[in-house]
Amino acid sequence: MHSDNDNQQGDNALTELWQAQPTNTIDVSEVKKSFNSERVKQRLYILIDIILLLPPLYLLYLAWGEMTFAARALCLFMVVTAVPLVMYQLWLRRVAAFTKDSQTLDHLQQFTHQIKNNIRIAFITKHSAWPAFIVLPLFVVERHFAGALSPEKWDKLIIALPIASIIVIVWGVWAHKRQQRFEAQLAVLQSMADKRGH
Repeated sequence: MHSDNDNQQGDNALTELWQAQPTNTIDVSEVKKSFNSERVKQRLYILIDIILLLPPLYLLYLAWGEMTFAARALCLFMVVTAVPLVMYQLWLRRVAAFTKDSQTLDHLQQFTHQIKNNIRIAFITKHSAWPAFIVLPLFVVERHFAGALSPEKWDKLIIALPIASIIVIVWGVWAHKRQQRFEAQLAVLQSMADKRGH
């Protein structure tokens, strides 16, 4: 999870920038600075997305031969849904991450485009949380019928499942708040674009 303070400071800076602009002037240098900061963030997020995706896929590859049919089906379902979503998020991050700087680049337009994509990413993140409430119980049921749950493992599950549920809820709430923050940021950027157009 990324720093809420950093995001809040960025939002405040944009709001102050917007409010401080005369009707027909936009400080493009400040927008450029914000866009360059977003570029660094998006490149870092791309790296994190890839790093977080590879270990589970490798572990799945190692354990595949020992899994039951039901466990394979469940894991395959997760991969088939998760991998395309991650690839889509990487695609959405491309605007800021890989746009080359130039004299003619409209930083305000590009920054606005990336914030729109950030809203989509936050929306995906938010809705990637609740399926865990289906997948986790299914996994427990599969392990139970496979005879892989000893009394000791049940004791651990009784502790682990509520903790996992709390993490999932916090994850969903955090993603929802990020989406709202990006929507507010988008409104500021669009207002700046309207001023610039006038």
